[in-house]
Amino acid sequence: MKNPAKIIDYSLRVVKAEWPNLVLWSFLLSPLIVRTLANYQYSKIDLLVVYTFGMSVLWLLAIRFVSSSQFKVHIILLPFYLVAAIDLFLVLNFNSRLTAAYMFIGLTNYQEASEFLPTYWQPISVVLVIFMLCYGAGLIGLHKRELYKNKGIFILVVSALVVGYGAYFYKTVKLNSFGKSAVMDLFAKDQSTPVGYLSQVALTANLYLGTENLIKRRRESDVKITSMSDQSNIETIVFVIGESSRPQNWSLYGYNKETTPNLGKQAGLFKFNQICTTAPYTSFAVPSMLSLEPISDWDAIASTKSLVGIYRAAGYMTYWLSVQEVDSFGGIIPQIAAEAQYRQYFERSYDGALISEYEKILNKSDTQKKAIFIHVKGSHFEYSRRYPESFVKFKPSTNSFKDKITAEYDNSILYTDWLLGTLIDQLKSSKKPSVLFYSSDHGENMMDDSRGLLGHGIGNKHDLPVSAFIWASDNVSSQQSLKLLKLKERESQKISISSLSHTLLNITGVFTNRYKSSDDLLSDDFVLSKCPYLLGAGYVPSFDFDAI
Repeated sequence: MKNPAKIIDYSLRVVKAEWPNLVLWSFLLSPLIVRTLANYQYSKIDLLVVYTFGMSVLWLLAIRFVSSSQFKVHIILLPFYLVAAIDLFLVLNFNSRLTAAYMFIGLTNYQEASEFLPTYWQPISVVLVIFMLCYGAGLIGLHKRELYKNKGIFILVVSALVVGYGAYFYKTVKLNSFGKSAVMDLFAKDQSTPVGYLSQVALTANLYLGTENLIKRRRESDVKITSMSDQSNIETIVFVIGESSRPQNWSLYGYNKETTPNLGKQAGLFKFNQICTTAPYTSFAVPSMLSLEPISDWDAIASTKSLVGIYRAAGYMTYWLSVQEVDSFGGIIPQIAAEAQYRQYFERSYDGALISEYEKILNKSDTQKKAIFIHVKGSHFEYSRRYPESFVKFKPSTNSFKDKITAEYDNSILYTDWLLGTLIDQLKSSKKPSVLFYSSDHGENMMDDSRGLLGHGIGNKHDLPVSAFIWASDNVSSQQSLKLLKLKERESQKISISSLSHTLLNITGVFTNRYKSSDDLLSDDFVLSKCPYLLGAGYVPSFDFDAI
């Protein structure tokens, strides 16, 4: 009985001595803890979460044992506490950690930054109060207090930090290769507290120096609405951007397993059997899909407003809901998201996490037209992490790795089918004339031949074709219904995802000076696509579906 008593007594003495640090640590760790708990229902605790939490604790221990005068240490760390306050605000209000993408947007989008404070002053005030209480209490408790210092523990903790970063870097290099991308990945994934914020600052600086001119041009570009047709009565637009979803594994396209039972029963759905991506990478394909510019002119895509900005200029309330990360490498996607008036992220969650927010948006009592852009995680590797256990329908027939990942991939498609069916059903329930566009960003290689290729970015007959369709409610105007019949003609024609943006403008009767009827699936002027795409740094002019 003595040993437990001694342990309890020692623990109480440690808590009594260290309570100011515990208060301070709780605030610094709060973004990570709240983010993990908030998405527990829709996500799994994976190695990256464990790694981030472990590195955070190690940094806090290193800070604790670097000096006995912790009061001075935490005074010096004030900038990190202020950044942590911003991080906590983002987690509570946007369900996302502070990354380089957010810093980049704040640095390059002055209008966004100026509108932010008056819009969110109440939640900002709440977070500031929490910060002042925790930081103030911690400093008061540490004032004129000398704490136990141990050089051996400090060296041990620092060594553990070196091993932790080294192990992650080694894993990145092993999966990819040694180079700038491996270093960038280490910076991007380092969201530890508090020192990990420096990684995001360094990444932001790199992004700014590399893309300043394009972003400046994008920010300053104008949307010129040339006309708005009164023939369209569509009040709600939903544009769902899929991930790594190839048509070869959709029963809607003839796959022998029933992976899309919900979509197969939907009336008013027009699918495309020969539609290809513009690039086998998300970072290129998504901006291209939401742009009116051709993929061959990447600078124009990067420096002009997207569909999000166009519909905002046309008077729509624009929303961006994403289960993808906030694009820690910066790129164009977070700039596109920043064009929306409202954004919500559900990082490291199942796609279904966005359903409740989507429903709230649809049920708003305002009369303003809505354009909702949804970026899902879809079927991105690792496939088994994209769906809950209730969607484990398909199982491998053998012990081979190919059968295993095929079954997991098919389950991810089944979950996507449920998600899309739910989004459509809720649109029906809203009773408002609506359209929903869905397209994956690119396809996926599934060890289809003797080479055993897995994933995307290769640029072949497996990761260039995509799954895509257009759905319209049964109460769209008669003029729009007639237009939509044209899509039946396009079902087996060769088209590109770059045509979807021009088509959406026609359906909704919103036209700009960059609209092209030759890229519009509803137009008699439509020209069949040669499916151009980007492979590496090169522009490849055509892709032959007949080779599939």
